[in-house]
Amino acid sequence: MATKQQNAKSAANDIQSMFNPQGYQDIFKTWAQMNERVTGLMVDAAEKATEIAQGTTQEALSNVREVAQVRDEPADYGKAYSDFVQKQAELFTRTAKSYAEVTQNSAHEATELASEAGQELGDKVSANVQGAADKASSAAKKAA
Repeated sequence: MATKQQNAKSAANDIQSMFNPQGYQDIFKTWAQMNERVTGLMVDAAEKATEIAQGTTQEALSNVREVAQVRDEPADYGKAYSDFVQKQAELFTRTAKSYAEVTQNSAHEATELASEAGQELGDKVSANVQGAADKASSAAKKAA
């Protein structure tokens, strides 16, 4: 009877040690590193978008200043307005393309990061599960 209790106690101790705390710390660290990289991607994209918005605003205001200038001939106002509309349309097109480029690049980088992180986390989790399974098997053999 004492041997069975000792084997059961030994098995319980083995089960408690099945889980490798270092393995879980590695998983957490990997997760934290991924979050840091994702945050970096988001901040970079936001900085680029802010730069685009700032440049667009400055150019649009310059265009407004130009169209508002006093003209010598009444016909010059029509030409100035036509030029303004053309410049604003071109500005809009360039801005949309710039935003699309930032979005596309950010999405590509995020996809690569998610794939890499998924693989790395999967490998670490699998290693921890395999270690726990090996220890459980060993504990079961000892208890038997």
